[in-house]
Amino acid sequence: MTTITVAEVATAMQQAISEVIENMAFLEALPLSEPVEYAPDEAVFFTRLPIYKPYPAMVGLVMPQSMALKLAGSMMMRDFTMEEDEFEVMDVLSELANMLGGSLLTNLLPNLDAFELGLPECRVISDIEGGKEWENATPFPYELEGEVFLTTWSEGQ
Repeated sequence: MTTITVAEVATAMQQAISEVIENMAFLEALPLSEPVEYAPDEAVFFTRLPIYKPYPAMVGLVMPQSMALKLAGSMMMRDFTMEEDEFEVMDVLSELANMLGGSLLTNLLPNLDAFELGLPECRVISDIEGGKEWENATPFPYELEGEVFLTTWSEGQ
C-alpha cells in the first residue's frame, strides 16, 4: 500500500479545499498556521466521510453553525436558518464532504482512476466539552470570511 505523509495530505487538502469551496461557494478559504479551538458550548457541524479504497481513511469537516449556514447559503444562493433548514444544511455539508474527499484523493493519488468512498455523516454537536470526535485526526485549519473551520484526516478507518 502507498504511504501518504501528513505533508502530502496538507498540500492535497489545500488544493481540494480551494477547488471545492471556490467552485461551489464562490469563496476563498485560506489555510491557517495556528490551531482552531471552539468554545465548549458552541454548536458545530461535524461531517465525516469514510474512504475505503485505495487508502482507508476518514476525511472530516468541522465548522461553527454560523459558518455552516453562511456556506450553505452561498452554495444554494438563499438564506438558511437552523430552525427551518437544519437538515438541508446537513445535506449541503455532506455533499461538500463528498466533493472534498474525491478532490483530495485525486490530488493525493493522481495515477489512480477509481476510489471507493462511504456515505458522509453530518450532525450538529452542541456541546463538545465531553471530547471532540475528531481529536485523534490530523486537523487542517482554514479561514473563510473571518471565521475558522477545520478539515481533518485520519488513516485506517
